Amino acid sequence: MKKFFKKLIQKLIKKSVTEVVENAPEIEPVSNGKKDVWKFIIQTIISILTAILTALGASAAVLN
Repeated sequence: MKKFFKKLIQKLIKKSVTEVVENAPEIEPVSNGKKDVWKFIIQTIISILTAILTALGASAAVLN
C-alpha cells in the first residue's frame, strides 16, 4: 500500500511540474551592458558594508 501511494504522489507531482513547465512564458534576459555591471557592483559593495556595520553594531551592543 505504501508503494502505491508513493507512486501515485510521484505521478501527480510529475504531471503538475510538466504542466507548469509547458505553460511557462518565455523570458528574455534584458541587459544594458556596462550599466548593469556597475549597478551590480555598487549593490554588492553596499550589501557588504551593511553587513559589516550591522556586525559592528551588534558587537558594540554586546560590549556595553
